[in-house]
Amino acid sequence: MIISRSKKLSSFNQLDSFITYGGYIEIPENHGRTVQELLLDCQASYRSEHGLSLEFEFRQCRLTVIYTQKGYFGSQLDFSRRGRRVTESDMHLWQNFGGYVAGLGLTSVSCTQTRKSIRTQLSNGMRVIFQYSADHGDYLLDQISTRYGNSSKMNRIIAEPMILEMESMGCTVSEYLKQGGFFKLPDQQKLQFPELVTLCTTKESHSSITGTILGFQFKHWLLEIFYDEEGQLTGENMKFIGEDTEFRTWEDFQAFARHNGIQIIEQCRSHDVMIVFLDTGANVHFNYSEELGDYAVSVLEGDGVRLRDSYRRIYKD
Repeated sequence: MIISRSKKLSSFNQLDSFITYGGYIEIPENHGRTVQELLLDCQASYRSEHGLSLEFEFRQCRLTVIYTQKGYFGSQLDFSRRGRRVTESDMHLWQNFGGYVAGLGLTSVSCTQTRKSIRTQLSNGMRVIFQYSADHGDYLLDQISTRYGNSSKMNRIIAEPMILEMESMGCTVSEYLKQGGFFKLPDQQKLQFPELVTLCTTKESHSSITGTILGFQFKHWLLEIFYDEEGQLTGENMKFIGEDTEFRTWEDFQAFARHNGIQIIEQCRSHDVMIVFLDTGANVHFNYSEELGDYAVSVLEGDGVRLRDSYRRIYKD
């Protein structure tokens, strides 16, 4: 992952409409937006067993749009980004918020206040949270949730990440290593970004990274596919995230390689790290585990030849 300077973010210019109509998709001009269109536009997405969360970054807030298996569920604006500039006349201050929503034809129908926060519900069902700011001597707007769902319900929907079957992606660990990468597997060569973004379990293209990362979570592995800012493929790998798989340690892997007719042609290692190069063009990364008393697998790189000179310089004995 390449860390970059933050990208220039635009302002969210539909705040009045979001509150008036009760959410993002409820705004008339957004009625025709499809899930695939939103997936392509969002900065982050998370797919769970129960639904899909799409996140959009703006200068003053983060917009989250939630879908369940039944369709659109609701949306939320999060204003908790630090460093916001708030003026005395700003509607983000609680003392000004009542006049602001009155101008939209709405009123507050219920309100709960503590020393740290204020929670209010508007006449159209919107839920609004303010958090106290000692710097401003007032409560600052923190969150607005659609009338169709609040934060806790949205969090429950996306709490359990979706686990894909590797076979559903036409992928197994042995074939990934034998063929030298995901896009060299049968039937995967023609897969393009627009199709993959509808299949992935996570998408990341937020302001702190360059390009886009698509993630596909399996039971023991996470396949990550990397694209640059122009949407061109730059690489992919598989990270070990489970507890048990075809191989866990260096000893296991040697037996796995022999069984699958894979040759280990070179090793680069230090005390803590070992990277082995395979005759298929793949690389396998291991980190030393005191608990296991052996090197434990961490990352597979299917198309790894272009990275080998760098590894040789860093780890070669």
